[in-house]
Amino acid sequence: MTASPKQPFPRTFYYANAIELLERLAHYGVYVGLALYLSNVVKFTDPEVGIVLGNFRFVGSMAPIPCGAIADRITFKRSLIIAFLGYAVGYSCLLAFPSKVPVILSLAVVAISGGFLKPVITGTVVRTSPPGREAEGFGIFYRMVNSGSVVGKSLAYLVRTFVALRLVAATSIAASLGALGLAIFAYTEPADAGDKAKGPGLQVVLRGYTTALRNVRFASFLVVFAGFYFMAEQFYFTFPQYVTRHIDAKAPLEIITLINPALIAIFQGFVTNAVKRLKPVTAMTLGVVIGSISMLVMGSFQSLAGACLSGAIFAFAEMTFSHRFYAHIASFAPKGKAGMYMGLAFVPFAIGAWIGGQASGFLVAKYLPKVGPRDPFAIWSIYAGLGLVCALAMAVYGVATRVEAKSREA
Repeated sequence: MTASPKQPFPRTFYYANAIELLERLAHYGVYVGLALYLSNVVKFTDPEVGIVLGNFRFVGSMAPIPCGAIADRITFKRSLIIAFLGYAVGYSCLLAFPSKVPVILSLAVVAISGGFLKPVITGTVVRTSPPGREAEGFGIFYRMVNSGSVVGKSLAYLVRTFVALRLVAATSIAASLGALGLAIFAYTEPADAGDKAKGPGLQVVLRGYTTALRNVRFASFLVVFAGFYFMAEQFYFTFPQYVTRHIDAKAPLEIITLINPALIAIFQGFVTNAVKRLKPVTAMTLGVVIGSISMLVMGSFQSLAGACLSGAIFAFAEMTFSHRFYAHIASFAPKGKAGMYMGLAFVPFAIGAWIGGQASGFLVAKYLPKVGPRDPFAIWSIYAGLGLVCALAMAVYGVATRVEAKSREA
C-alpha cells in the first residue's frame, strides 16, 4: 500500500523562518562582540559587563511571557511590526550613543522588542507545522536561527576589522528594516490564530500563567533545564574576553564563533534524525553532557585550535538539545495557548543567562583579568562542573516523570 504524501509546510511557515533568519543576523551581529563593546568602547568594568549582559539577556528572555500573551490578543502580524520597529530604534541608538546610560536603555528596547518576536515565530512554527512534522518544523526553524548567526557574525567580523567595532550595529539596523518589510508585506496570520476580539483579558492571561506554573512537572522542567543556557551564554559572556586577552588580542573572534552555527546549519537535519528515537528528556540530557565536555575542552586546550574544537563540540550539544526542547514545551500547551506557552519557554533562558552573567563578571575579573596572572582552566572547569550537575538533575527529572506517568496509568 502506497504511503500518503506528507502535507507541505505553508508559505507563512517559510516567511516566518526568513524573518527569524534576519532577526538572528541582526542579533548575533551585535551580540558576538557586545562584551568587547561594553568593555573597550563604553568602558564598563568586568563585573559591570557581566551584570549588563546578564540583565540584558534576562529581560530579553522574560519579555516573551507578557508579550506572547499580548501577541495572542493583537495578532502575530501586528506583534512582528512592533518588534522590528523597536529593533530598528534600539540598534540605531546603540550605534549613535556609545555611553553607559544610553547603551543600557538601547539594550532594554532591543530586549523588549525580542519579547514580541520570539513567541510569535515559535508560535507560528507550532501553528503551521503539519501534523506529524512538528519536530521537523522546529529543526528547520533552528537551522534558520543558526544560518542567521553565520551571516551576522561574518558581517560583524568584516565591519569590526575593516571599519570599527562601534559600527557593527549598522548591519543590524539594515537587517531589522528588511524583516520589518517581510512582516508588513509577506507574513500572513496563521489560520487558527484567532483575533483581537476573542483574545483573553489581562486577568485571564495572569490566571493562565498561574495555572501553567502550578503544573509541577512543567515548572520543574523550566528550572532544571536552565543549566544548558548557563553554559551556552558563556560563548558570549566569557569567550570574547578569554580569546582576546589570553590567546591573541587580534584573534578573529567572530570567525571562530562561526564554527558552532555553521555546523548546526549543515548537520541539524542529520542530528534530528539520529536522536529522534530517544525520549525528549534523554536527548536533552545528552546534549547537556556534550556541552559540559565542550567547556572542559575550552579550558584544557588554551589555543585557537582548542577554542575551535570546543565550539564544534558545543554545536552538537545544541543540535541534540534545542529542537527537542522547543517541541517538548509545545507538548504542554493547550489549544489556543501556543503564544503564552512558547513565551514561558524562555524562562530557562532567563534563569541561565542571568546567573551566567553575574557569575561570568566575577570569574572573568578573578581568572581572566586585563592585567595580571590568568587561570582559564579554573573558569571553564567551573562551567563544566555546573553543566554536569544540571545533567544529573535532568536525569532525575526524567525518572520522576516516567514514574508519575506509570502511576497515572495504574
